[in-house]
Amino acid sequence: MKLTKIDFYLDWPASIKIIDLRRFIIGKLTEKGLVIRWAIIDIKASVDSSDFKKIRINAVIANQIKP
Repeated sequence: MKLTKIDFYLDWPASIKIIDLRRFIIGKLTEKGLVIRWAIIDIKASVDSSDFKKIRINAVIANQIKP
């Protein structure tokens, strides 16, 4: 098993309510591999659009899936 640390920004659409945010983030992370741990590091308003916020995610993934 290979562990990989990833740090990236994720667009958070305004249509995703705060109560559904965890499910949304984990759904995006499982596309990258088996999620060991994750954390929200930062949240910023998007410069491109008011319909999105940028969430910085730090995670550890096992058996990373290459795109």
